[in-house]
Amino acid sequence: MINRIKLIMSSESFRNFLVRSLSTAVIVPIAGCIIVIGGNYFSLFISILGAVMIWEMARAIFGSAHSRFLIILSIGFGVVILLTGLRIGILLLSTFVLLFLVSFSIYCLVIKQADKITKFLICSLFIVIPCTLFLWLRETMELIILFWILSCVIATDIGAYVVGKIIGGAKLAPKISPNKTWSGLFGGVTASAFTGLGFSVFWMEKHFKFVCLSLLIAIVAQMGDLLESRFKRKYSLKETSNIIPGHGGIMDRLDGHMAAVTFIALISFTTSQMQL
Repeated sequence: MINRIKLIMSSESFRNFLVRSLSTAVIVPIAGCIIVIGGNYFSLFISILGAVMIWEMARAIFGSAHSRFLIILSIGFGVVILLTGLRIGILLLSTFVLLFLVSFSIYCLVIKQADKITKFLICSLFIVIPCTLFLWLRETMELIILFWILSCVIATDIGAYVVGKIIGGAKLAPKISPNKTWSGLFGGVTASAFTGLGFSVFWMEKHFKFVCLSLLIAIVAQMGDLLESRFKRKYSLKETSNIIPGHGGIMDRLDGHMAAVTFIALISFTTSQMQL
């Protein structure tokens, strides 16, 4: 075991882990401050993240030959997310979305890539919907709930990486993501459960409820990670981009967060409707 740990610490993957940790140490406080501030600043922040993820996804689907089109496309979807966060009139938002999609469809027909429009529109839902749900959660839930969700996903990533590297073992989904193991999944779920327990003890009540939800968040986050890995494998990508040192693209970093936010938003909406 000791020799294995020494081997890991001297490996390229461990150096990448240090770079990832440094990037996380810089990004997390900035993102946390923006979440606390909220309001239009938070809406702008989420719209920028959404636009970058749309650009990463569109570049994979359409290729890099139409860079100007991809940038305009990404900005357009970012504006849609921003307008949603700013709570503009539904008529104005609908008009903008309609004009944008019509223009996008015409362009796809002109460049003779109409076959890719369906794939893109379906995949874009996996970005736009979580972004808008995150805006909704920021307005309807206490801040501590948001930080609990995000902390559980971060703990899942760290726990899965550390335990998976140290223990190794059987692969979780070798055809989709060869590096993920069942031991890593267990480590991620365990780390998320302890994170949920910590939040429930110090800041929230109903300990058992939040521990169980933390377990589910870990599983959902891993599913989101696998879904994004499946997307990258389909388009022969190692990373969606190289924007964040050690992490790759925004999609690579936020795949689990988007899945977890969607999961909690659905639970929150369902329970609120049942209480009516």
